[in-house]
Amino acid sequence: MPSTKILIVDDEKLLRESWERALRLEGYSVSTASGAEEALKKCDEHSFDLVILDFIMPGMDGVELLQRIRKRLPLVRSIIISGKLSEEIGEADVSTMLQETVEATLYLHKPVSNERLKASIQELLSSHPSEKDWQDIAKMAIEAKKAKIRSAKDASRNLRKLVKKKKRKR
Repeated sequence: MPSTKILIVDDEKLLRESWERALRLEGYSVSTASGAEEALKKCDEHSFDLVILDFIMPGMDGVELLQRIRKRLPLVRSIIISGKLSEEIGEADVSTMLQETVEATLYLHKPVSNERLKASIQELLSSHPSEKDWQDIAKMAIEAKKAKIRSAKDASRNLRKLVKKKKRKR
């Protein structure tokens, strides 16, 4: 069975390298990118099973990037990670919002240890089968149109509001 292919996109070099090393030791095939343009180029050149995206990055945030990646890789699973949102806002609440808007599979608050990331990936891969038949894909597309899912820009705007609220509390 081929190795799961993961793309890590984060502007923090040390964090990116740490996660890459930890995931390679687990047997995953890992690529990294320091920003959106590099990530999009890699998605044009390769297929990935999972993308791990930092929410706050220079140029383009993780939610907008995920929307663009999904145009290239519609079935890719995703984890969005951020340390800029208040921990008072639960990971489950942010995950739900992101799933409804851009179908982000999971959200995690930073700091995320290598062990926690590995466990989250393992859980995500076991609970979200990678192989969907065309009927499932068609059903998902029809349901998305009927529900009139908000755009990724709306999700980004909502998350940025949460970041601003956290900054005001300081």
